[in-house]
Amino acid sequence: MAESTTSLSPEFDPRSPYYVDPDFEPNENFPKVILSQADDNYFTWKNLFLQFLRRKNKTGFVDGTVEIPEPSSPLYQPWEVCNARVMSWMMSSVSEDLLAHAAFADTARKAWEDLRKIFVPSVDFKINQLRRRILAMRQDGDEVARYFGRMKSAWMELREYDRLPECSCGGCRCEVKKRAEEGREKEECYAFVMGLDEDLGYVRTQIMMMDPLPSLDEAYALVNNEENLKNMFG
Repeated sequence: MAESTTSLSPEFDPRSPYYVDPDFEPNENFPKVILSQADDNYFTWKNLFLQFLRRKNKTGFVDGTVEIPEPSSPLYQPWEVCNARVMSWMMSSVSEDLLAHAAFADTARKAWEDLRKIFVPSVDFKINQLRRRILAMRQDGDEVARYFGRMKSAWMELREYDRLPECSCGGCRCEVKKRAEEGREKEECYAFVMGLDEDLGYVRTQIMMMDPLPSLDEAYALVNNEENLKNMFG
């Protein structure tokens, strides 16, 4: 005798994006980063918020993969509930000056796009902004670790918008991506060492004379070691 299986309705199925959690709490395990224009922290906020939504299986409500059901559909009511919850989470994670963009949008998807346009009005604009920020970045008396963190974060954000070219030859014999990656790593290393304080200038010279040039992470390890020795022996 065949076993019978019972399929759960989407709003009761934890695997479904329409799942309506009966234990819903607005700030449960919520990311601690608040989106703010003053902090210009959209990249960090976006990634943390998406991680939070993945844990809730609700990313589709902001990336557009969960579409609005017809009002006559049995999915419409759970969609309304889930959409409202995502918008509630969003409103709890933005600064007061951005609250209206999340509060008065019709859907979480619309609120998500409105916030994105504030910080990334166009990809070309953002690439230009990030490159200027990287060129102007200096250690300015910070610990090397803190300076490296600022530099690393800026390059990670740039990689999201200024993606390296992909090989299109089929067999990848042209090494386009490899050469592009090598070029980007040189850019990262040069930007990092050129922004070091003058008391670490000798390390900068050593790194720039290395062949091949180290990656950003490798350059940081070398500089951080020198800083530790300098602090230890004065």
